[in-house]
Amino acid sequence: MKIGAILVTSIILVDKVIIEKLAAKNTLNSFVRNNKYIGSKDRKLLYKITFNTLKKYYGLISICKSHNINISTRNLVLFNFFNVFKKHNLDDLYQGKYSLTKKFEDFFIYTKAINYKKEIKPRLPDWLGKKLINATDLEKNSLYESILLEPRFDIAINISKYSREEVKKKLKRYDILCRDTQSSSVGITISNRIPNNQILKIKKDMFEVQDEGSQLMTLLMGIRPNMKILDFCAGKGTKTILISNLLKNEGMITAYDKSQERLEVLKKRVNELKLKNINFNFSFKKKDSFDLVLCDVPCSGIGTWRRRPENIIWLGNKELVELKLNQNNILIDAANLCKNGGKLVYITCSLLYDENELQIKKFLKSNKNFSLKNIEEDICKNLKKNIFIFNKYGINLRPDTINTDGYFISVLKKSA
Repeated sequence: MKIGAILVTSIILVDKVIIEKLAAKNTLNSFVRNNKYIGSKDRKLLYKITFNTLKKYYGLISICKSHNINISTRNLVLFNFFNVFKKHNLDDLYQGKYSLTKKFEDFFIYTKAINYKKEIKPRLPDWLGKKLINATDLEKNSLYESILLEPRFDIAINISKYSREEVKKKLKRYDILCRDTQSSSVGITISNRIPNNQILKIKKDMFEVQDEGSQLMTLLMGIRPNMKILDFCAGKGTKTILISNLLKNEGMITAYDKSQERLEVLKKRVNELKLKNINFNFSFKKKDSFDLVLCDVPCSGIGTWRRRPENIIWLGNKELVELKLNQNNILIDAANLCKNGGKLVYITCSLLYDENELQIKKFLKSNKNFSLKNIEEDICKNLKKNIFIFNKYGINLRPDTINTDGYFISVLKKSA
């Protein structure tokens, strides 16, 4: 493909993601599957331009506004392309049948972009950036720079059957480069890109694909054998399966999710693994039943920005208000299901005070029978504490700390 044709395709795909509210990864994968003529080199460049533009969407808008450049997907892609790939000439973009059509403002965009010395950084829209409470400008810049990094490919070992060394040896037989995760005791980071269909063939009952940050959140819950656990927002169940491993076949997990479609993925995997300690027999009538209720709640997903940049573009104040209301309702329901003396665990993949600390603060104010559990002293004994940010209401894990997704966790105890 000519470079101009790749740019035109990127513009179409960015527009498709934003306007139709489609997942960027799925949109790109679907396009590539339906256009098999695209070579691996062109495919890689197409992914890079598209994802890079989506990650920098609001940063690019800010730059274009400062130069009085008309805000359009075409102009954002063009400015970003010449800011990153300065070796190309403007005329290169017009060569070929399916390449870019020349416009009068292109030269102005090209000149401004190649003379912009630094790479444009991602940024949140102003209204959302203000909600990164207690973050200094230095910390915000560090976060924004980390978003440009490629998401890591981590797996969590099914430790009830395999050791980390056994899985690493198996992966090396397939020429897959890997290493232990930096902080999680149950994870492996895969260094080279592996097609999803190959991973499905290899993993069998050995591991689950799970970001190290997600693994750490699971390890921070304080899972103990013989616990009766409710995973209240189980989704596709990567945390559920790791909890199953940590229980060591002593204890039981009830998995529930409002989305039956997502829960069906977990049910299929539970059957494949022949796990006997995960059931799906949930009822809201089971009040005061569980030793631990996990609420891995739906959220803005800002902690997964580098993986799902479209979430930031779609998020408006109305959507955030609805998410917060949903989170609050989940906490209220979960409180009734947690038994006296039990634990309520609240997790988001968000970095926003509104979805994290503020939710816990409000919940505790209205639920005097719950108190904060000291995670720092009790749960983190076997983890590196310096990777976490401790605050009054829980723990934050930022994406720029150990190159994982970002998370918040709070552990509450119900009075006996």
